[in-house]
Amino acid sequence: MSALIVAVAAALWVATTAGPVAAADAVTLFVTSEKTDTVGVYRGTVPELVLVATIPVGREPHNMGISPDGHWVATSDRRSGEVSVIDTRSLAEAVRIKLGRQTHDVAFSPDSRTLYVGHETETFISVVEVGTWKVRPPLRVGRAQHDLSISADGRELWFTVTNRPYKAGDPRLGVVDLATGKATLIDTGANAHDVTLSPDGTIAWVTNSGFTHIPDSRVDYVDVATRKPLGWVTLGKYPFHSPKRGRDGNAVPVAATEMWFSDHGLRSVLAVSLADRKEVGRVPVGVEPYHVAATAAGTLFVANHTSGTVTIVDGPRRAVLGTLKVAPRPHGLAVQSGALR
Repeated sequence: MSALIVAVAAALWVATTAGPVAAADAVTLFVTSEKTDTVGVYRGTVPELVLVATIPVGREPHNMGISPDGHWVATSDRRSGEVSVIDTRSLAEAVRIKLGRQTHDVAFSPDSRTLYVGHETETFISVVEVGTWKVRPPLRVGRAQHDLSISADGRELWFTVTNRPYKAGDPRLGVVDLATGKATLIDTGANAHDVTLSPDGTIAWVTNSGFTHIPDSRVDYVDVATRKPLGWVTLGKYPFHSPKRGRDGNAVPVAATEMWFSDHGLRSVLAVSLADRKEVGRVPVGVEPYHVAATAAGTLFVANHTSGTVTIVDGPRRAVLGTLKVAPRPHGLAVQSGALR
């Protein structure tokens, strides 16, 4: 990507004036339904999206990721311990693979050749070869995992440890060197729910509200290079998930100056300045917002679990563009701008 394109994309992401920037997005949106064991596929120009396919997958599809080449969408089928892979060209399930108990999160490598799948009740991360769908030797990290985040260079896979009340000396954050398979645990001094690498890849942001349903407004930030905790900030009431660059189809520019977090307690998404690590914007969405996906133009898609909707947000303008009714209990989502490749 040229420097000019990066600069333009970053400008669109942070713009707050002049024209409906985000509303020009033509997208394909994939949304899991934990109630119906399906993935809904919606297409159109924001905010006018229509359902074009409903794809059966495994039991209780939870999180979701789209390969960087745009050819595959994977869902972690939590109840059946599987991963379902959808071919985005045929809009049909290509393969369903049994991997282990409680598959919870997925992450594709930047070259789209490898799929990593985390488990809430296994101490390994499954590794699947994309295309052949062969299961390779797992990454034995010694802890059950909750959420994953892969570095832009594909060298590291960050993960949070399955939530339980934090105890000193029992770290909740980890990172795997994918060249050696060695896992390092990092003690931030708090619980951990999700980990998201900043757009430039230098900081790992860690939310602490957990599925123990104990709200925690603390969000830690960790230096990626040194793996040392740098501090923490107070954010909202119950911050949860954030768009992950290169994951979920997110095209967040490297030069972006903001990150967004869903907040269960406030029923909102929160914009946070990366420069001073403070909240700079808030947009109300639905009840129990979970995952957030984003386009380069700054359109956000927020899965509202209890409401059974996806809120479409113009991030730069801090405005709701529309609300999409979807199948019950949406959780994970993935978005791709323009035509599928």
